[in-house]
Amino acid sequence: MQSVLTGMTAMTLLAGLSGGCLQDFDAVAGDSALGAGSAVAVADGFLAGDFGGRRGFDGAATHLSASTDVQHASSLVHVMREQRAVGAGMVIISLSGRTLDDLEPGEHAFSYDEATLEIQSIFVNVCSGETGAAFDYDAPVARGSLVVDASADGARTIDLHTETPRVDPVTGKDTDVVETSDVSFVLPR
Repeated sequence: MQSVLTGMTAMTLLAGLSGGCLQDFDAVAGDSALGAGSAVAVADGFLAGDFGGRRGFDGAATHLSASTDVQHASSLVHVMREQRAVGAGMVIISLSGRTLDDLEPGEHAFSYDEATLEIQSIFVNVCSGETGAAFDYDAPVARGSLVVDASADGARTIDLHTETPRVDPVTGKDTDVVETSDVSFVLPR
C-alpha cells in the first residue's frame, strides 16, 4: 500500500510517505530521497514487532539514520533490523512542521487519516522484506505514540509504539489483525 500526497511542501515528509519503504532504499549508503536534509546523530536503535508476513523482530537496529531539514521544519528517521531467518523490518518516522530537536518531552499521540494529512505532524510507515534492499510490505501506521524522555545530560530517548492493521497482500486492504511494533533510539547531546 502506498500513500498518495498532494500539496505537501516538506520534502522529507514526501520521502517518508509517498513511496514509503518500497522506494529505493540503500541500507549501506543510507537513506534515500533525504532532500535538503542534514544528517542527525542518533544511537542505540532498537526494533521489535511484526510486519506483514514477517514475524518476531526483536533486537538492536542494524541500520539507524536520521536527517533534518531546518528550512522545511521536518525530520526523517529510518530504524531497520535485519534478522536471520526472519528478513528485514523497518520503521520510517516522518515529522512535518517540526524537527527532532523541536519535539517536547512527553507523549505525542498520532493517527493516520488521509483526509487530514496536510495538518498532521507525525507520520509513520512500517515495512518488511527479505532483505534491507528488497521490501515488499509497506503500510502506514494507523495509530501510535511517540514518547520523548530528556535525561539530565541533555540526551533524549525516543520511544515509539505503533498499531497497524495488517494489509492483505492480495487485495491491498486492511485486515482485522492488528500488528504492533516498538522502536527506540537516542538523540545524544
